[in-house]
Amino acid sequence: MIKKYVWTAAVILIAVAAGTIGVLRAGTVSPVQAGVAAAVKGDVKVVTASAVARALKSGDKVFMGDKVETGPDGQLQVLLLDQTVFTLGPLSAVEVDEFVYDPRTDDGRVRASMLKGIFRIVSGKIAHKKPENMRVDLPAGSIGFRGTNVAGIIDGQKTLVVLLGPVGVGRIYVTNVVNGEVIGVDIDAAGNATIVDGPNSAPVPVFQVSEADLSRIAGALGQQATGSETTGSGTGIPGVTGIPVDTQALINILNTVDNLTQESQTAAQDAAGSTQQHKDSQNSKSIKSVP
Repeated sequence: MIKKYVWTAAVILIAVAAGTIGVLRAGTVSPVQAGVAAAVKGDVKVVTASAVARALKSGDKVFMGDKVETGPDGQLQVLLLDQTVFTLGPLSAVEVDEFVYDPRTDDGRVRASMLKGIFRIVSGKIAHKKPENMRVDLPAGSIGFRGTNVAGIIDGQKTLVVLLGPVGVGRIYVTNVVNGEVIGVDIDAAGNATIVDGPNSAPVPVFQVSEADLSRIAGALGQQATGSETTGSGTGIPGVTGIPVDTQALINILNTVDNLTQESQTAAQDAAGSTQQHKDSQNSKSIKSVP
């Protein structure tokens, strides 16, 4: 009888141990591949979800939870499995927060965070099938995609976002939370842009970015303003002809267009105020002239 109890207890312990091992194995989750690194130039590193940092080379896999960061001379593209493309210029960083993709149906979700620097994003199959399933967060605000590509510059918590095209097809929706309410602007014309100044700030009214500034942004990304790769040699980023990379100059672009936008808004407000004062003055004269 005692032996029977001992044997039964041993069986129970083995079962419990096996169940524990099964739980441990079930809790061990392999990293989810989101894409690969390509066109890596200069100093580029990746910090994994487990806080392990290493140099990133062309062809290396990029996993969900990875943060990719470029140095002063760094540049690369992150090609996600659904053909979404992130292009990063110098001193830039992106983190892949979420990536789910079924290549049989093109269903899935893409969520990433642009943390700093200069960037270009081309949406892939997930956004083309269900635009609401792709979102890119900024230091303040976010970008929603409608099958297109955009570029941007981040300076601290301020971001310039400009639509690159294709003309008449793509569009973006830039939003931010202001006093608990989501406020946004819709951009559907190539070369048009907005700025999010920081937390609790609404995106400014849409404005046009000059061709010169578009070319400088494209140059820092190693591309032409049309988005195609450049060839040749020259100063600045390898492969970019005659366009030296000056990060401060790019930040100055953001500050310049920001100032111009503010000046335009001030002028519009002044004009509106002047018109209202004129109307008030006319109304006052009319009232005085009544017997």
